[in-house]
Amino acid sequence: MGLDRAAISALYEQYAPVVYRRARFILGRDADAWDAVQEVFTRMLTDGAAFRHEARPMTWVYRVTTNVSLNLLRGRKLREPLLAVADEPTGTMSNVEARQYLSKWLSALTERELEVASLLYLDGLTQQEVADVLGLSRKTIGRDVDALRTRLGELDALPPERP
Repeated sequence: MGLDRAAISALYEQYAPVVYRRARFILGRDADAWDAVQEVFTRMLTDGAAFRHEARPMTWVYRVTTNVSLNLLRGRKLREPLLAVADEPTGTMSNVEARQYLSKWLSALTERELEVASLLYLDGLTQQEVADVLGLSRKTIGRDVDALRTRLGELDALPPERP
């Protein structure tokens, strides 16, 4: 059973600010973030049947937001260089630093590697939280993270360890 318009509307009321903040963090610009919000909820309307009710709605919203934002960023990178915006600290890394890592990762990582890297290193989620967001097992994410650390180390694109 998927989500209907009323359910999507309720999700919008509850999660639009979260979607905006996540998209703004990845994309760095207000206008792009609002485009992402619109795209996220449009996708939810068209793909609502894909929602697995064993997952929490926030997990699904977060994953869709991340995917939409990364796709918009990838498309923008093809058209224009990465722009530095206000340096607003998030966790142990500034937004500018985070976008610099994303810029390096966009052309070098697969979609799943990019998702795992952004959730783990930029958002500071634990491996279990990454597994929950992506709907994968903790063991699978552990293997992905080991391979990702090696690959990012080779690319000289591994963020510093968090304290």
